Amino acid sequence: MLQKILNNIDEHRDEAIDGLLELIRTESSDGKATKAQEPVIRTLQELGFTVDCFRQEKAAEELPDFSPYDFTYDEGAYNVVGTRKGTGAAPSMMLFAHIDTEAEDYFGTFDDPYTAYIRDGKIFGLGSADDKGGVAMMLYALRYLQKYVPELPYDLTVMSIMGKHGGGFGTLSALSKGYTGAHSIYLHPAETGHGFAEIKNISLGIIDLDISVRGEPGTLHDDLATGVNAAAELGYIAGYLEDYNRMMRDANRFDFGSFEGQPSFVLNIGTLKADGGYGGINTQAHLSARCRFYLPLTIDSVIDGVTAYLKKRCEEEGKVRFENIRIEKGPFRATPAFVPNDSPFVKLIEQNITEVTGISEFIHQYHGGSDIRFPIVYGNSSCVGIGPSCTLPAKGSGEREWMSVEDYINGIKILVRILYEYQNWAG
Repeated sequence: MLQKILNNIDEHRDEAIDGLLELIRTESSDGKATKAQEPVIRTLQELGFTVDCFRQEKAAEELPDFSPYDFTYDEGAYNVVGTRKGTGAAPSMMLFAHIDTEAEDYFGTFDDPYTAYIRDGKIFGLGSADDKGGVAMMLYALRYLQKYVPELPYDLTVMSIMGKHGGGFGTLSALSKGYTGAHSIYLHPAETGHGFAEIKNISLGIIDLDISVRGEPGTLHDDLATGVNAAAELGYIAGYLEDYNRMMRDANRFDFGSFEGQPSFVLNIGTLKADGGYGGINTQAHLSARCRFYLPLTIDSVIDGVTAYLKKRCEEEGKVRFENIRIEKGPFRATPAFVPNDSPFVKLIEQNITEVTGISEFIHQYHGGSDIRFPIVYGNSSCVGIGPSCTLPAKGSGEREWMSVEDYINGIKILVRILYEYQNWAG
């Protein structure tokens, strides 16, 4: 039976490719995903799914991973979740990918950012790699499986969500509504270029920090005898943070995987700015930084650690008054999460990738703030990310993103195999 399904995928590969090209040609950047969600809804309904369309859930804002976004979604932009009951003989499964893309001018200015075409075995177009390719893999895998296996022994949830800008609008909202599965797969082409050799099962924590310092005006505009220059104070704080970064990098290192021995803590200072001009005393200065970290550290423990270290240095050296410093969470937050490399679910996925592609050596890749963390942290679900080879050019490069055609077809086959084998494996 399984081989018949795989043969059917080969026979209808043009259908799957044309479907992705059409999806790419439908606008879906910056919250404009309404039209792109329409074929998703139609397909899920045709396959017998109950479909729920919704925007951001208010409850998501109360969760630690909610990242506020300085961004406006169109009134019609929404997430799409399809659910279908199985016989209940096996644990539930969830598949998800995000339908929205980078901004229309992110990679450069084009006559038509939604141009989609095939060249040199690659599917080019906005969203091909990030992440309409993942959405299309889900839909066509379900379509081809349905032909031969109309009923599954497990409940299945399929999500086409608005996943950009921290995932608060889409993925986190879906989890806060209760959508999950005992096991989950995040379909997203591998931005590292590793393709299906990459198993995304580790998500680093991330916390953006906004640190400001208050100065005091002098009797005269440049009188430091009676004033405090916030810009100078911020310079000391930046130095303290660099010292803290070095200390924490040495103390926190991965002890597993292909990155064993590498630092699992990195704090990078992004911007420093002050409110004054030449020659005056700045009364406000600001620093932004991003910290990436891993277990056992948490968002709160990182903030507490930075705060305690800055307080200690300020009190020891007396160059900055700690009470003039304000430390706040920045726009992006992510809780670290992982599924063990040797877990049965990871091995099931690896086995089916090997059967389709011949790949047998895998990279258990960590990502900063990957969407795999949402089902793990908020859905009690083992979640793993897989995807085809792709390239996401640098911002403003004038190049188009692309995804491998053969990897796309193989991705459909891999997902079909996993869904087919899962009924027996999980049962």
